[in-house]
Amino acid sequence: MDTDEAVSGTRVAGGAGNSVAKTLRVLDALAHPDAPHRLGEIGERSGVSKASAHRILGTLIEEGYATSEGEGRYGIGIRLQAMAARVLSEDSVGIGAVLRTLQQRLGQTVHLAVLNGDHAIYTHKVDPDRAYRITTEVGTRLPLHGTAAGLALLSRLPEQESAALLDATALTALTARTVTDRRTLEKRLMSARADGYATDYEEHEHSICSLAAPVLDAEGYPVGAVSVSALTFLIGPEELRAFAPEVQQAASDVAKRL
Repeated sequence: MDTDEAVSGTRVAGGAGNSVAKTLRVLDALAHPDAPHRLGEIGERSGVSKASAHRILGTLIEEGYATSEGEGRYGIGIRLQAMAARVLSEDSVGIGAVLRTLQQRLGQTVHLAVLNGDHAIYTHKVDPDRAYRITTEVGTRLPLHGTAAGLALLSRLPEQESAALLDATALTALTARTVTDRRTLEKRLMSARADGYATDYEEHEHSICSLAAPVLDAEGYPVGAVSVSALTFLIGPEELRAFAPEVQQAASDVAKRL
């Protein structure tokens, strides 16, 4: 019996409920900003012993609600991200409504992405009513260095955190246009921070361009990024940049709903 499961030396009848409560507290700690988190941090925030937290995390990883990021660190799993996306997309006055409004105003595909370890991950997608669609899905993992959403997130992270993520990222060429030089990438991040948005033009996928603005919490930490994506044979670089004010406003509106 774990010490945090004992009550005056006797297991109470509500032990199963107590286990559920501990699991929920571990999930809450896992979803705290600055992920991935070490086991000790999760245990401290949740008030659960390290042994219990480790056991709970093992089950969450098996079920897809958590991920092991290596070196004893844990992040949010795709199933938890997808669950959050489904709930929020049903909220007519919530994040889903903001993204649908942005899609209707711009007429292009809109996404919301969040940081997950050394990648970003899509939690929402709103498609235009057209015969052709951009082939992305909720749960898609995005390299940070080659996507507008990833660059927007990196541009507002604390400098040490951003540098650590770049150190852990293989700056591979996803297309012929992907920036793989570290110094050039850092200059782009400085520009993105100054502009309040980031772009990629066929840097992640051929024929696709995107513009993204960071979603900032009350302390200015990037908890997500709103992006608009379009086909390059329809939208040129200048037209893409013209989307910036609308995307930035949507990112601000999403932040107010967090």
